[in-house]
Amino acid sequence: MTTVRFTKQDLACFSAASRDRNPLHISEAYARTTPYAEPVVFGALGLLAGLGHLSARPDHRLQQLSAEFRNPLSLDVAYRLDIIESSTDKARVKLYDTTRLMMTATFTFRPGQGHRESSVYPRVDCAAEPADRTSATLFPGTSVTGTYAPQTEEFAQVVERWRLSGKGATSHQIAATMWASFVVGMHLPGKRAVFWRLTLDFHDAAAQEEAPFSYEVAVEDLDERFDLLRSAGTLSAGSLPYATAQMWAFVRQDSPRPSLRRLAGLLPESEQLKGKLALVIGGSRGLGAAIALAFASQGCSVLLNYQHSTPEADLTRASLGDRSALIELVQGDAADVPWCLSLRETILKQHGGLDLLVCNASPPIRPLAFEPEKIAQFQDFLGGSLALVSAPMATFLGTLAGQAGWNIVLSSSFVRELPVEFPHYVTAKSAIEGLVTWSAAHHPKVRHLLVRPPKLLTDQTNTTVGRQGAMDVEQVAASIVRTIYGTGQLQALQILEI
Repeated sequence: MTTVRFTKQDLACFSAASRDRNPLHISEAYARTTPYAEPVVFGALGLLAGLGHLSARPDHRLQQLSAEFRNPLSLDVAYRLDIIESSTDKARVKLYDTTRLMMTATFTFRPGQGHRESSVYPRVDCAAEPADRTSATLFPGTSVTGTYAPQTEEFAQVVERWRLSGKGATSHQIAATMWASFVVGMHLPGKRAVFWRLTLDFHDAAAQEEAPFSYEVAVEDLDERFDLLRSAGTLSAGSLPYATAQMWAFVRQDSPRPSLRRLAGLLPESEQLKGKLALVIGGSRGLGAAIALAFASQGCSVLLNYQHSTPEADLTRASLGDRSALIELVQGDAADVPWCLSLRETILKQHGGLDLLVCNASPPIRPLAFEPEKIAQFQDFLGGSLALVSAPMATFLGTLAGQAGWNIVLSSSFVRELPVEFPHYVTAKSAIEGLVTWSAAHHPKVRHLLVRPPKLLTDQTNTTVGRQGAMDVEQVAASIVRTIYGTGQLQALQILEI
């Protein structure tokens, strides 16, 4: 079985070679705010990796390539390559994550070695930062022009790393593939791009020695149903076209930030929680941020915990305006018991107790097959998920009991719906529900609330398909507060289905 694995170094080298500096691929902080939660492998890099695994074709030259990037590729995953070479004129590559198809690519060759081409490229001025274009600004006819050349040293490293020499693609054809990545990732659409499909046709033009390419690319269509952009362009060597390209890319939308205005429409501001203190684990973005805002809108003081997302935590706090002093930011790893114990000591010293604990944090949630080769990832997710709930609960249940407080734990409707691509997530939430059920039996002075929201519109679902039918986080946050208000007699455990 042929496998391929991509590393952080592979991404850095390809980015430098291609001049594609899209942060989705090279910035961990930026990628954390997207549905993918971590840097995504360049689609064109996956394509070149497939090309490098083909048989040698010293007497053939690449005429056309086409690829579909079906699902985003992650780092440090062993992907399976299926290679079909029916003849020296055609090859097909499929890339799988166990049974999940990630990429398909077809290469068409013709006899001949083509023109002699140098792999030494001139220095050219290319965009250093990707354009941030939204769907609303990408009209048919929107175009970009410029000169292009890959970075010579890193280009040679990519060719060597993926054994691209002698596989039927000339150095300039490899450069043209990098150019397509550069155009999509830096210009059309740019920063918001998720590359989906590419077709490159190569012409019989001789590239000028050590001269840059010139290019012109224009938007042909934007399918607003899917935010799918189609662009076409020409890469020229001198005055002659060297390659023509058709490129499709999804244009990612901004994730909606939790809105105090939307919350107020569901939950009018009040002082009903004045004098109470809440600790929200995982409160910088999405549902956690909405819960923090909802509590503060009712006069509650909130300790907003986060681990990495400092800008988002600052923005959540600032969005309260004149009530922002009600939120205190607390950075740290809630899965770490010593950190939790230190925070409890601080809370008891400064506030005297804790009234509400909200366990909302989770490791990044991505599809995962239930297969033997994925069990290590499965177990890592289970351990990480359970730690983010068990460590805070074990630390603060006694404190909550002294205040007759609330232990609010976020589960999911998926424990009933059982989607096939999330066995790890279903198992983790089921285990967490078991822990909360046990806790309710043995900590009767604490009110326990299990919340099972449906799919929510957050960073993790902010894709063309993921947004379909997703609920606003403000609805869940308001429902939690209303449940707290509506409980008169002490109940050990409640389950809130929304």
